[in-house]
Amino acid sequence: MRYLLPLLLLILSCKKQEISVIPAFYFWQSGFNLSEQEEESLEVLCVKKLYVKFFDVGWDAGSGQPVPLATLSFEEKIPDATQLIPVVFITNETFEKLGVKNDTAIKLLAFKIARKIEYLVETNNLTSPKEIQLDCDWTETTEQSYFFLIEAIKNFPAFKQMKWSATIRLHQIKYFEKTGVPPVDRGTLMFYNMGDIENVNTKNSIFEANIALQYIENINEYPLPLDVAIACFSWGLLFDEGKLLKIFYPLYKEDMADSLFINSEESIYITKKNFYFEGQFLVEGNTIKLETQTAESSLAAAKLLNEHLKSADRTVILYHLDQNIIKHYTNENFEAIYSSFK
Repeated sequence: MRYLLPLLLLILSCKKQEISVIPAFYFWQSGFNLSEQEEESLEVLCVKKLYVKFFDVGWDAGSGQPVPLATLSFEEKIPDATQLIPVVFITNETFEKLGVKNDTAIKLLAFKIARKIEYLVETNNLTSPKEIQLDCDWTETTEQSYFFLIEAIKNFPAFKQMKWSATIRLHQIKYFEKTGVPPVDRGTLMFYNMGDIENVNTKNSIFEANIALQYIENINEYPLPLDVAIACFSWGLLFDEGKLLKIFYPLYKEDMADSLFINSEESIYITKKNFYFEGQFLVEGNTIKLETQTAESSLAAAKLLNEHLKSADRTVILYHLDQNIIKHYTNENFEAIYSSFK
């Protein structure tokens, strides 16, 4: 018996420590009003964390100022016991136009963003968030301005105890010594949009394993703890004479009526005539290229990324919660993606 206890302790010490994976979704729609399918997915998957886009910030050429765009309307309350994380998307052009030494303008923008977040929380009777996420695909030239804005907004009185996260793209992982590391608590790696979206010959710009591998070899050298976002969507890219004109999102094969399109190749559709489609006027000969993440390719992306990430507790966010998207997945598909990080 005296030998049994040390042996048991040895076995327990060698047992792999359980990793905590928090399931989450992005919510990127214009109005918060969950469908039955969306509610079911949240309940069945025990998702209690939603990253909700509150609004965009873009550059208005007319006024020469950054302006809020696409502000979310709350048409129903957030589900009980669900943690809401506000997300604000800021275009990189905004920082290009503001310039690197315009501290006054950047402080003013930080103040306006903070006040708008606070206003949306208060007027919609939302629970005060514990985390806020900023989403910007910054570059070397806009790093200084973007990071200055983060520091300024963190000093907003109501947000001083807040946790902050920022979205991180693959190029910002690989070249972090050049692009810099944002002054936040955590990063969320957006593990999609990898190829050249403007090239009609790109196989699939959402996810290409060969391209991903070029960027994640040294992912564990990145200085921030990382959560991850996995794509679960399909979109259509409108090209005219080889130039990308518009993104239709979400868009699936069943949306491409035979009466309107010729399926010339596996994912290429050519318009048969002039007509309006999803609010866009198309002319005969336009090309729409479908790029689709399936349940299988989303899971493959998750497994590939997990092979290169060090074991750690993390949030896994699926992009995004939309009945038009989730109907192409089962809840078992989603659970498999979450579980691949355990």
